[in-house]
Amino acid sequence: MYHKGLYHLFYQYNPFGPLWRKNITWAHSVSHDLINWAHLDHALHPIDSFDINGCWSGSITFLDGNNPVILYTGIDSQDRQVQNLAVPKNLLDPLLTEWSKSPHNPLMIPTNGLKPDLFRDPTTAWLGPDKIWRVIVGAEIDGKGMAILYKSRDFVKWNRTNNPLHLSAKTIMWECPDFFPVSLGSTNGVDFSYDQDQSDNKHVLKVSFHSRDYYILGKYDPKTDDFVVESDFLDAGSDLRLDYGKFYASKSFYDSAKKRRILWSWVNESDSDADSVKKGWSGLQSFPRSMVLSESGWQLIQWPIKEIEKLRSNEVDLQYENLKGGSVFEISGVTASQADVEVTFDVEGLEYAELFDTSWVDPQLLCSQKNASVGGKVGPFGLLVLASNDLTEQTAIFFHVFRSSDKYVVLMCSDQSRSSLWEGLDKTTYGAFVDLDPSKEKITLRSLIDHSIVESFGGEGRTCITARVYPKMAIDKEAHLYAFNYGSESITISKLGAWSMKSAQFVSMEKMSGIWVIGVLFSVLFSHGTEASYHGQRSSHYPSSQGQPYRTAFHFQPPKNWMNGPMYYKGVYHLFYQYNPDSAVWGNITWAHSISFDLVNWIHLDIALNPTDPYDINGCWSGSATILPGEKPAILYTGSDTRKRQVQNLAVPKNLSDPFLTEWLKSPNNPLMSPTDDIDPDLFRDPTTAWRGPDGIWRVIVGAQIDGKGMAILYKSRDFVKWNRTKNPLHSSTKTKMWECPDFYPVGVNTTDGKDHSADQVQDQFNTKYVLKASFHDQDHYVVGKYVPKTDAYEVESDFLDAGLDLRYDYGKFYASKTFYDNEKKRRILWGWVTESDTQLDDKNKGWSGLQSIPRSIVLGKSGRQLVQWPIKEIEKLRRKEVFNLHDKELKGGSVFEVSGVMASQADVEVSFDVRGKKKVEIFDPSWADPQLLCSQKNVSVKGKVGPFGLFVLASKDLTEQTAIFFRLFRSSEKYVVLMCSDQSR
Repeated sequence: MYHKGLYHLFYQYNPFGPLWRKNITWAHSVSHDLINWAHLDHALHPIDSFDINGCWSGSITFLDGNNPVILYTGIDSQDRQVQNLAVPKNLLDPLLTEWSKSPHNPLMIPTNGLKPDLFRDPTTAWLGPDKIWRVIVGAEIDGKGMAILYKSRDFVKWNRTNNPLHLSAKTIMWECPDFFPVSLGSTNGVDFSYDQDQSDNKHVLKVSFHSRDYYILGKYDPKTDDFVVESDFLDAGSDLRLDYGKFYASKSFYDSAKKRRILWSWVNESDSDADSVKKGWSGLQSFPRSMVLSESGWQLIQWPIKEIEKLRSNEVDLQYENLKGGSVFEISGVTASQADVEVTFDVEGLEYAELFDTSWVDPQLLCSQKNASVGGKVGPFGLLVLASNDLTEQTAIFFHVFRSSDKYVVLMCSDQSRSSLWEGLDKTTYGAFVDLDPSKEKITLRSLIDHSIVESFGGEGRTCITARVYPKMAIDKEAHLYAFNYGSESITISKLGAWSMKSAQFVSMEKMSGIWVIGVLFSVLFSHGTEASYHGQRSSHYPSSQGQPYRTAFHFQPPKNWMNGPMYYKGVYHLFYQYNPDSAVWGNITWAHSISFDLVNWIHLDIALNPTDPYDINGCWSGSATILPGEKPAILYTGSDTRKRQVQNLAVPKNLSDPFLTEWLKSPNNPLMSPTDDIDPDLFRDPTTAWRGPDGIWRVIVGAQIDGKGMAILYKSRDFVKWNRTKNPLHSSTKTKMWECPDFYPVGVNTTDGKDHSADQVQDQFNTKYVLKASFHDQDHYVVGKYVPKTDAYEVESDFLDAGLDLRYDYGKFYASKTFYDNEKKRRILWGWVTESDTQLDDKNKGWSGLQSIPRSIVLGKSGRQLVQWPIKEIEKLRRKEVFNLHDKELKGGSVFEVSGVMASQADVEVSFDVRGKKKVEIFDPSWADPQLLCSQKNVSVKGKVGPFGLFVLASKDLTEQTAIFFRLFRSSEKYVVLMCSDQSR
């Protein structure tokens, strides 16, 4: 299922060994991209009377829009198959790590002709137009396979209907049924929703029997629950199947994020139980496939989801390669044991194709008889995968074209007969017909090869075959990939693309000490809104939002205590921040660590860096993350050492295969940079994200103050360990003091895309400027200029003056900010630390202090002179319903208008003002150089001509309390002046 930015995979699992046993659990893994996975603690254990002998298959259903529940089969104390319910223990936990079984279990039991051992695998339930839930359960009665239909108003009390949804006298027990709509004429997936027109949909009923997954198409009437099929299950070679190889007990789900239906399947082993025991594992999941209805409307089309392409590397590209009869051609340059291959064949000589015998009704039998070694006319041709150098071992994925009286017949085969020299393996040959006309379209094949599994998609996904093979010789680097043609007629490879595939990341997060416990309870964004969720680890008790009126709901905050560099890495956003785990005031500073998949919902992990070493024993202070070549993140941070000197240190991940980067190792070379010569040991801190110059040398700046000048000291390194200070700082200013938390990055001219320091992004120096940000006097100031990477010269357009005219990120409470480049969405994102405005005593009473601003996208304005910021788009997912929309409302002078209908303490408001009467505006005095002072003098209670006008937020009903966000217009001799104020005086 997909839930709050995460994909969840629940699956039957034996935690005690690689063989099936009755004591099956529901294992649980999560992913942000369906590629890289984290294994969590098991979701369901067989410990209750209704599932004591096993938690078997089932499905997820969403209730009330976004609340997931599980219906699953349990094997009870009497060995009966019964249907049970489980719900999340904590809906605020985005990982859904704990589940509670219903006290009403079992909900459905085998009665009225149902055999207790032939009643299992409930589907995802769906809600009818009568607001009654439906679900089907697989069964067999009197030798007939069937989908028994149940109904419920409350999802607890279920009643069996008089008739099953469908049955077939030609089949036996139906396992793992699936029932879902598909759209006619659209590549989007659809879900059950009866507030929408269903006339353009068909419905699919999939059932599993005889170790195969079959399906039928039909029209379903949600009012009567009639399902009229186009063709029925016959248990014959002509039946429609999802996959014609080793592919069973599949399950689909609707991905609401990308509007697609995704199919998974269990792929069993083809070796022996003894082999599985020796390996220590058995079984895997097919790669997720998108699934749509074909243009013809009578079969399903499947294709690997787009995300797999992020694993591709080292492409080999071939075009118009002629394969003469009897030829074999090696496709070199790819890792043949771990590859993705797409090939298009242009078939010639169709008039010479062999005649098709109408008695050939079983394609699998035909593939066995006419295997890859049996030469023909047009075919066999295709790929030899996981092949040895001498072709002693090979798995052949191929086509054979025949000619009947009125059409061509395309046979697709997967021949495992020569796949391995090992004995005792299942080397069944698989086959199916492909619905295409080779005289009108080319024949395509895509094969995903992953060591012991080959998933093949013929005819652009019209026919799919999955095989398990275990070569003895053709393993790892000894595996080869070939194209072949053993027919007499020539075949042309019009296009072939082959890629070596990188490995996906899998990390186990089971039983990691104290990481996953109950998170903070948050209220809604609007009165009908959505919650941002936070899930953390540091305490079993977090402050509730009740009794905490100042605690935020959609800004990032740690669960408690005091807080103060972000990065995007392999699909996960990481936020590292200064944190005092012991108190709500500044003190024992660590590097805390939280992750998110959307920058809105957060998971608090264990602390990344603790002050435990001589070079940081008095605190792990600010720093930045840098991605080194090979996608290796590294942290440069300031440590306060045993002498309380500020020194710069390095830390790297302990395990790069962990996508959450939960553990970090400090470098044995620490400290890398120490305060020497003229550097004050108290005024030397906060290294930036490093960047690499065109000479291949790394640069980094560190904030400092020397001789009363704030500056960014520049260091260089070839290996990221040994750093040398340059003769001159990158920049300095006599008008400022110590520069804290400097930041330095490129911005594009006349573009809304962000830029990174990489050479390919900044090579156009004419359309690139550089921002230098420095934090001092509790404010974040910045300058814009031109940077020459070859010489490290930085020429600013206007300098820091420490005056009201300085450019600032934010003119309020916003300090020690940090940007990072989000390469996924090609944007630069800004965070700022927002401190409290109450006392330390208040902070201690609250139990927390400090938060992060909402992440903001940041670009260079059209003028090229200043930056423009806006909340990231993701924040809008917390808006569920717009409850107030106003147009053309006139606000007369002296008026106040209440914006009702929103939860005003937790809201998102956008307003546009059309200003009239500009000729009457007050004259601007050129001595008004300090806008903050001007806002204090002309606060909201001081009436003017055009302004003050704006919003009263967090206001009491009688306006005794109010925070005014407002504008005033003034007129100088040559232009208008707009003043924006935030008045907290009341």
